[in-house]
Amino acid sequence: MDRLKYILLVALAISLQQSSFAQKTNSITELNEIDKTLNESLYISTNANAYLTGETLLYKVFCIDKSTNQVSKYSKIAYLQLIDSNKKTVFTHKLFLEDGTANSDFFIPTTLETGNYKLIGYTNWMLNKRAAEYCNIDLYIVNPYKEKVTNTISQKESNLSENATDENISFDLTSKTYTNRDLIAFKIKTNSDDFTKGNYSLSIKKADGFLSQNKTNFKELQISNLNKNSDNAIHNTNYILPELRGEIISGKISSASSDTKNKKVALSIVGKNYVLKLTKTDAESRFIFNLGKSNTGSNLVVQIIEDNKQDYTIEIDKPKDLDFSSLTFPTLSFNSEFKQNISERLIASQIENAYYNIKKDSILSSNDTIPFYSNLSKEYKLDDYTRFPTVQETITEVVYGTYYTKNKNNYAIHVYDFDQNYESELPPLIIVDGLIIEDLNELFAYNPKNIYKINVVKGIYYYGSKSFNGVVAFTTKNGDYETKLKGSFIIRPELLRPQSKKEYFSPDYATPKNARIPDYRHQLLWLPKVDLSAADSKIKFYASDVSGKFEIILEGFSSTGKPVFIKEIIDIKGSSLN
Repeated sequence: MDRLKYILLVALAISLQQSSFAQKTNSITELNEIDKTLNESLYISTNANAYLTGETLLYKVFCIDKSTNQVSKYSKIAYLQLIDSNKKTVFTHKLFLEDGTANSDFFIPTTLETGNYKLIGYTNWMLNKRAAEYCNIDLYIVNPYKEKVTNTISQKESNLSENATDENISFDLTSKTYTNRDLIAFKIKTNSDDFTKGNYSLSIKKADGFLSQNKTNFKELQISNLNKNSDNAIHNTNYILPELRGEIISGKISSASSDTKNKKVALSIVGKNYVLKLTKTDAESRFIFNLGKSNTGSNLVVQIIEDNKQDYTIEIDKPKDLDFSSLTFPTLSFNSEFKQNISERLIASQIENAYYNIKKDSILSSNDTIPFYSNLSKEYKLDDYTRFPTVQETITEVVYGTYYTKNKNNYAIHVYDFDQNYESELPPLIIVDGLIIEDLNELFAYNPKNIYKINVVKGIYYYGSKSFNGVVAFTTKNGDYETKLKGSFIIRPELLRPQSKKEYFSPDYATPKNARIPDYRHQLLWLPKVDLSAADSKIKFYASDVSGKFEIILEGFSSTGKPVFIKEIIDIKGSSLN
């Protein structure tokens, strides 16, 4: 697609987000024109297709443009659900897509029953189709704590030890035999830039699955997607908006006595790395917020920013329930070694979970910690100054360029303009941990010992649909400010939040730090993002104390959308010191 056409179609789709939610009879044609561009599929790569409770499901999703088979430029949010055989949802994850991909994990609790499960993946736009467009992957979970797997289950021979090759990309292994706790290093060779610049996940795991069926690979999924019903147009004007610029949070306000059009609404994700958004309701009394960057904070506040806010009620849109009525769960067969494999994995997972605090994964902090006012502010970290017992004294003695007034027991904060002989009649924007505070009496009753810093922006400041005479932003030490305001005009919705990014644990035996800690990892390495751009780069990891055959699996897409699935088997033997 040429760049101009791409820009025009994206602009048309985004305009639907920014415009009224009104239902128009001519919008169906527009929706189906957009759908020709937003022709997406999701592919899900997992580290296995069968799990025990107490193990971790690791996964990566790829959002693919079906017309080009390349990663999609459009949807920025994907969703993943685990569904049990009763078609009930076990979990739902929301994922921010970067370059069309995202990854996360799920620790499988012992509350789950033994049985068949489905991993479902989709974007918001896919939910507008008449037929099911979502990706679904079959998984099997065994709960050895609740029931024993008996001999009555059908058994078939498996081919777990078979390699899978691709003439375009391969593993460059110096050896295929190692001993426990060896440092293992290898390269991934490609024959063209198309595969060097691809997008892949890498899993290195013991080949001890207990199902005779192999994990479905992307080539098989691609064939399945091509065989789906192509006549799947949108027929309903009550459509779900595509999340083209990030996470969408939307809703509606109502009032028995006041006009609900063109009213200001604020969204705050309260915390140290807060988010603050301002918008207005449209002609249908609806509002929409677009969050362009991931924020996993769960302390959300939505409030009306109007003088007569008590007249209004806020309601947040609920996510659409997926129709799982057509889902079918296949009959799965166990391999001949399933009892031994389950027993060994159960013991290993119990040992690994016992050392969780030593081996836990790291949550990666967000790189985007710059507030909405950027570097325009003067910052006052209160520990750098004499601490005062009240907010009043703190503002007077520490925060240059501001002052407070008190009129009929009501407090106000004022910000000096750059020209101190001029002061706008507009009030400043006062926020605490990202929460807009209009009634300052509760702020002035707050203990300033809990305040970490205060940032001041001078001059007229335009934000969202409103202008202010400066900004005064308070940040507490714990990022946990709670307003005392209550009413239907301010709500704290419990909404699904995006998954956090992680760096997955991998031991380093080059130092004696972990030498005495048992290592019963069956999953030796999980790299959700493999970079092949450097010619001399190597994949490095340590073997564990577990011996046997291990699978090295690389899965993903080349830069032009060719599906890749390669597998190599290595053998790890017991050390002579054991």
